[in-house]
Amino acid sequence: MARPDFRAAAARRLSEEQELSPAIISLLSSDAPSRPGGIRNLPLDRIVPNPEQPRVTFIQETIDELAASIREHGVLQPVLVRPLGPGQFQLVAGERRWRASQRAGLDTIPAMIEEIDDETALEIAIIENLQREDLSPLDEATMYDKMIREHGYSIRKLAEKLGKDKGYLE
Repeated sequence: MARPDFRAAAARRLSEEQELSPAIISLLSSDAPSRPGGIRNLPLDRIVPNPEQPRVTFIQETIDELAASIREHGVLQPVLVRPLGPGQFQLVAGERRWRASQRAGLDTIPAMIEEIDDETALEIAIIENLQREDLSPLDEATMYDKMIREHGYSIRKLAEKLGKDKGYLE
């Protein structure tokens, strides 16, 4: 059975949200027009992790498994980065792929380069992480707390954006 295209499904679901940034929808959409930044192979040492990464737990065993897959098949989906300065980039989405690529001994990784503000970067990171099945309850709760406390989301607004029941987030 084919895996559902989570980006297309997320873009469809999120496009119904009136308060959601169009930038998020365009980044998630699998049929988005070509982006000005495009996809480039970037040196791994020019990419730094996002200090606001909502996932706090990375299981080394799964990183090693992904590294083995990357050695065999390459990186199948580019990471998403934003420029920090000349030749420097910050991860927005794809930290597991970035870590596994380092572990696999690669020098470069395919990356989409986008100008993204802090709030949009956090929303994208949260959406990507919530799509993963192995997200720990602690990481999930930390993401929700960060959105509420640091980025001014109400519980109701966050629940609406994520398609969750308000009681689930309380």
